[in-house]
Amino acid sequence: MARVQRKRMSKTIRLGTRGSALALAQAHTVKAALEKQDTEIRIEICPIKTEGDQDKKSTLSEIGGKGVFIKAIERALSKGEVDIAVHSLKDVTTHLESTLCLAGFLKAESNADAIVGGTLKSLPKNATVATSSLRRRALLKLQRPDLNFVDIRGNVETRINKIKPGSIDAVILSEAGLIRLNLTHHIQERLSPKTFYPAPGQGVITLETRKNDTINLKRCQTISDPAQTFIAETEFALLQALGFDCRIPLGVYSTQNQMTIFISDHTLTKHITHTIDISPETRWQSLEKAVQVCKKFLADTSH
Repeated sequence: MARVQRKRMSKTIRLGTRGSALALAQAHTVKAALEKQDTEIRIEICPIKTEGDQDKKSTLSEIGGKGVFIKAIERALSKGEVDIAVHSLKDVTTHLESTLCLAGFLKAESNADAIVGGTLKSLPKNATVATSSLRRRALLKLQRPDLNFVDIRGNVETRINKIKPGSIDAVILSEAGLIRLNLTHHIQERLSPKTFYPAPGQGVITLETRKNDTINLKRCQTISDPAQTFIAETEFALLQALGFDCRIPLGVYSTQNQMTIFISDHTLTKHITHTIDISPETRWQSLEKAVQVCKKFLADTSH
């Protein structure tokens, strides 16, 4: 009697993501990495409209901070409507849902900021730069005190298209986002992250799963970059200890051994930088001391 061969049913993994061009590009990167690790799984990308996508006019502080970009995706993850959430790490809030965890970190192509529309030297006196980031404003002020700033929302191409000399002279964007969208030809100047300190987690794609989903936890860990994971977890721990979000001007430049922290006061006129050792043996003790330094600075400049 002929033996009947049973075909193995392929498992479908649903990736939850925002629906912007950049978010979808990032989801496809994750999809390719997962499929490379397991050729028998099927990946479905599930775009989810977040509160931040629905309200593109209000500032982030007005609509609840950076968490507006991920809460709807986290709800879908908690309900089992998706299996893995794909985020930009810098959008993730420090207070995760108790049943969820960050399970993977992909290596960033770049953690630098970039100027579109001009360079720091070529921008005219009193030029207007569009950026809602207090960190970027504080760092730009150090090099060009004459610059003016306006808030800006929208996807990457929308922001680029708003440049109009005399109205908006330049915008500041993440270089990693421009790389992922094949828009690097718009870059006039790359700002070195060694001095123009990036946001914690900038350029990093992170994966969020349910804590009890051991299979997808392992999948996420398998495609994670170990060096990036070490740095990302350390920077995220700093944010958690400080309880900060995008309303505090904070920048961080990290290597495998050192982290330099930049923090400015709310007026963007005073700042400090503080460098610590984050080698595996000392990073948690160093972070604890750095948190104390940052909190003291904010307390001293809060009046």
